[in-house]
Amino acid sequence: MGILETFAIESVHHFAPLHYLPFIVRQGALLSKPLLAQAGFAPSHYRSMSHRQDSVRGFDAYVHLTITPHPPIVGAKLGAGFPHIRLSIPSSYVDNVDFVLCRFNIAMTRYLRRADKPGFPESPTNGRYYDRKQIPVAKTVQDKHTLLSAHLSRSMIEVLVESELTLPAATTVACYSEDDAIIVRRVLQTFQCPWTITIAAPQATYNRNPIYASQVLEFIDRALDDHLWRGNGLEFDRV
Repeated sequence: MGILETFAIESVHHFAPLHYLPFIVRQGALLSKPLLAQAGFAPSHYRSMSHRQDSVRGFDAYVHLTITPHPPIVGAKLGAGFPHIRLSIPSSYVDNVDFVLCRFNIAMTRYLRRADKPGFPESPTNGRYYDRKQIPVAKTVQDKHTLLSAHLSRSMIEVLVESELTLPAATTVACYSEDDAIIVRRVLQTFQCPWTITIAAPQATYNRNPIYASQVLEFIDRALDDHLWRGNGLEFDRV
């Protein structure tokens, strides 16, 4: 039994704008930023509010997931009417790939190890500094166990997989409305993808905006029609 299963964590989650789903399903994997760049995606494909911070802080080469099924940022996006999805991957699968854990908000924290500042102290519950990272992570089995013991129910913990995470057939796509589920069903059927679709209750009200939903449909139509297309910069952080 792996470390995540030991703590009765059933799934880890990745959140994305709904219109990115065709790219994810076609690839069959979640890619880090360097691999996305190699695949032809421009910087406008990334979240404008976090992608630079991820890079500067030493975390751009990771796929970012979380143990938390309802992070506040997703509730804010849904409350503003932006269609999003949650990809849930069984912990039993993730336990078999290399990953590190981080108990701090990588994109938002300002307490960093840079400019002669010490940053968060290294400890068994915080993790340790590796390579050029400005935030500590738990890398060893013992440090992961200690971090989870101290913080599992107290803070949002990121699960970071280096480079790429191939998604298993047991992946679940959670939608926050039936209208979104119809779009997801079409994408999965187009690629004959076996992932399960569920309707998830949002943490806050999902005010699905018809203008944004129309933009998502246009984007997905183009992405399904042209496998070489890499998007048009549609990114709801900029709205």
